[in-house]
Amino acid sequence: MADSQYPYPPDRFDDEADAVSFHGAHRAELPFWRENLLYIAIIGAAVVMLVVLLFLIGNMGGDGDDRAQDPTTQAETTAEESEPEGEDGEEESEEPAPEPDRSVAVRVVNAAGINGLAGSWQETLQGSGWENVGVATADNRQEQSVVFYRSSEDQATAQALADEVGAGEARQSDEYDSPITFIAVQTPEEVGGGEG
Repeated sequence: MADSQYPYPPDRFDDEADAVSFHGAHRAELPFWRENLLYIAIIGAAVVMLVVLLFLIGNMGGDGDDRAQDPTTQAETTAEESEPEGEDGEEESEEPAPEPDRSVAVRVVNAAGINGLAGSWQETLQGSGWENVGVATADNRQEQSVVFYRSSEDQATAQALADEVGAGEARQSDEYDSPITFIAVQTPEEVGGGEG
């Protein structure tokens, strides 16, 4: 009530009340972080656990996937392993290389993203005597040309194809369905005609 409506005459208690700035027991509001401390702690713990789980999941199984390795590293390793064997074999006897079986199915895979690359290699290989040449497109681009063979019976033929297309050492792999797979990243003209 306002002082003008107060029905009693002022006394000593009214004088003390005018001197005090606070009337009643008021508490200040708590800061946001203090009101929600429990929720903030739970959210923080969840974020930390999520990050830890992502790191653990990311590290699982990374060692067993050979396809994730860089093909150039794998080629260098294969070349280093095969060089000493090849040198010893040349010193012992020089046998002529067996004639490649050009009737074996060969799949040319366009791994460069160049339109018509596999088709141009198909025409070039068929023109040089390869009888069964199919084409495909790779999901991922590659840096260098590679020839893969599934069975060791096709190793000599795969190496002959690798020599013809300038792909270096042929490698054995069961990743592809075709007996011989040529991963092409250059046109036949860039390789030097591609004809052998």
